[in-house]
Amino acid sequence: MEFLKNHYEKIALSVVLLLMATAAVLLVFQVGSVEQDLGAFRNLVVETGGQPVEKPNPLRYTAILSNAQPPAVNLGKAHKVFNPERWLVDTNGTLISGKDVGVPKLQVVEIMPMQLKLELVVSGSAERQSYLVNITREYAVKTLDQRPTKRSISLNSTNFLDTPSKLRFIVARAIDGPPDNPTVVLDYQEPGKELQKISLTKEKPFSAVVEYGAKLFYPVEKIAFPTPNPLRKELVWERKDSPLIFAGDTNIVVEITASNVVVKAVSNDKTTTIPLSGAPPAPGSPKP
Repeated sequence: MEFLKNHYEKIALSVVLLLMATAAVLLVFQVGSVEQDLGAFRNLVVETGGQPVEKPNPLRYTAILSNAQPPAVNLGKAHKVFNPERWLVDTNGTLISGKDVGVPKLQVVEIMPMQLKLELVVSGSAERQSYLVNITREYAVKTLDQRPTKRSISLNSTNFLDTPSKLRFIVARAIDGPPDNPTVVLDYQEPGKELQKISLTKEKPFSAVVEYGAKLFYPVEKIAFPTPNPLRKELVWERKDSPLIFAGDTNIVVEITASNVVVKAVSNDKTTTIPLSGAPPAPGSPKP
């Protein structure tokens, strides 16, 4: 034990040198084995005329990379970062551009010309003829008032068509021709409109477009105008001065023509003309 204590460093060094010598011998043998494997490979590929490895065709991968490239960003259009605009969130949490809401999205589905129609009805015997005028006011607000009504007429006798205001009336100013087929000249007065001179015969009734009604639709909120209401059956068409409430604002119908509807926003007094979505209705007689 005393010998090991005095010479342990020499012993450890001797062991390390022995391991290094052993490793050197093993490397010599390993080099020979590797040279032998390389020689076999050289004989197979080089000396025997072996074919080189085929180069890959990059065209397919280039096409994939080209298709994978994102489109160029157009900074001229409105979006969420550059050139910002108003964005809204619908009930489903979807973003909606401010250009896709409001009056520009309001649609005119249908426009109806509403006419005043007068027809002469002759009744009675050959000795005593009586004359009636069948009056149809399609533009009346209430459905009951739109139904045809008959009024008797006599020369220069005023027949009031409404009570108690007595603002709507007809007066026969002339009855000419044979009693069973006369020509009747009438004065017809509509409240707020000019007095009309109307000529009637049995074969030639009178009709004229007084105003137009419209049906509209706001697709963003799926609101139809007029809104169906079984308690108000007369509310079939929107008229002039009708309010339209949608997109958080109120628009008033300023004018309705045969081809478009003009609305004005209450918030800023801006007027917008909305064309009829489909074909315009057939033209009627001139507006009195």
